[in-house]
Amino acid sequence: STRRRLPDDIMKAAPAPKYEVIDPSPSVMTVIRHWTVGDYAFLVAATGASWLYGYVTGGKVLRVPTAHTCCIIGNWGAILYIYQRTSFILAGDIPP
Repeated sequence: STRRRLPDDIMKAAPAPKYEVIDPSPSVMTVIRHWTVGDYAFLVAATGASWLYGYVTGGKVLRVPTAHTCCIIGNWGAILYIYQRTSFILAGDIPP
């Protein structure tokens, strides 16, 4: 079978990082270890705000289940945002 090969210069197309590169390919544990107090504060605030939003917008019967569902969604959204931001910082794509 013939497999298509990627061009050898595919990585040359990526722009050079603008900021200091701490780890160009960080592992999950490296990213989590570089979370700051501000990142954890954002996580708590986003989770709490999501719960409150779900509680306020939920109907009379579904108020608490809606609040819990929004809390979970907000928590995961905050985790993914912090993880992506920290990965970009470690790779030198955005300033610390």
